[in-house]
Amino acid sequence: MSGTLTMSFGLGGRATRDLTHVGLTLARQRRRGRWLLAPAIVVLALALGAAIGYLVHERAMPVVVAVPAMPAPELAPLRRELAEARMAMQLSEARSAELERQIDALNQKLAESQEQLTFVRKAREGRR
Repeated sequence: MSGTLTMSFGLGGRATRDLTHVGLTLARQRRRGRWLLAPAIVVLALALGAAIGYLVHERAMPVVVAVPAMPAPELAPLRRELAEARMAMQLSEARSAELERQIDALNQKLAESQEQLTFVRKAREGRR
């Protein structure tokens, strides 16, 4: 810059010297202990929420003492019917499994018979 230009703005040599001697702060100074404030507030809020939730839960859940009920007389026939139905279901499943096993064995025999029949037919055609 030329000297006339700096003089027109009022930035002479003294002003430049003054600017270079001024201390500039680019960032705020850190204050110790402030970084603990936010986590402390979060922890306090969580603890307060847990305490309120615990108190509400305790009031909402009444204490109930279970007294064993005397078996009703109509339960005995129902239990007997249930046992019979379970037995019938197990027998049905066993029969179903046995029939499936027999069907698999018959399918295997059928496949073997078809292979033998194909072999015999090809052997006859080969003789002709």
